[in-house]
Amino acid sequence: MKILVVTSEVTFVPENYNQFLEGLFREMSGEKELFIELVILRNNSFILPLKSFFLMLSGARFIGFHLLKNSFKAFFKDRASLAQKYNIPVHYFYNPNSSDFLLFVKNYQTDLIINARTRFIYKNSILKLPRLGAINIHHGLLPDYRGTMCDLWALHEERPTGFTIHVMEKKIDNGSIIRRVQTSTPDNPLYRKNFADLIFQSSKMEGIEMAQIIKSIRKNQSIPIEMNNISTSPTYTKNPDFFSIRKMLRKGIKL
Repeated sequence: MKILVVTSEVTFVPENYNQFLEGLFREMSGEKELFIELVILRNNSFILPLKSFFLMLSGARFIGFHLLKNSFKAFFKDRASLAQKYNIPVHYFYNPNSSDFLLFVKNYQTDLIINARTRFIYKNSILKLPRLGAINIHHGLLPDYRGTMCDLWALHEERPTGFTIHVMEKKIDNGSIIRRVQTSTPDNPLYRKNFADLIFQSSKMEGIEMAQIIKSIRKNQSIPIEMNNISTSPTYTKNPDFFSIRKMLRKGIKL
């Protein structure tokens, strides 16, 4: 089975989300008839340091620092070094909907695409190419919580945090749910006060959960579905603005 793991060159997650890749590659190491290759979408630019400084000035010191640090580390190809450790081939593209990436996916005879922390909306032209489909890690608990920064808003609104692995469709955050994992609850204070710690620990769990799903897919040659992605009253969130960040800080959340 041929799998393409697609991630961004730079994320705001501590250690640049490499804990997810490390866990996934480690769990998959030695698996027979399973071929994983890493696709890195180039998104590093001078805009990211500006965003990091804005975040730090807004009070989100930890997240701004990690974004700046990860942007710097990307120049030294931290992703490629990690992949090399597990003998994972690496490919670079700018956009998952580009003609060169579509041709690559087709020629590779891809069975499965895994989208891991990219903010691209995949078009049908790419989603229909893998034999088994494409799956995404949504950092919120579907089907009720959709959009971006769901885990941060969950902290602010004192709700459980978690991630959802689901089938990708053209509509964002749509597609059947493969697995939902709760990472913290209001009555469990671990990682609840520091958002950077929360997403760092979550990234470790995501890699292990994804590896288990891949093993199931390889065994059954189909994507396991846990539940439908249907909600009667979904909540949509987006990146917090300056004033929202200040409210979260006053509530005691470390950003």
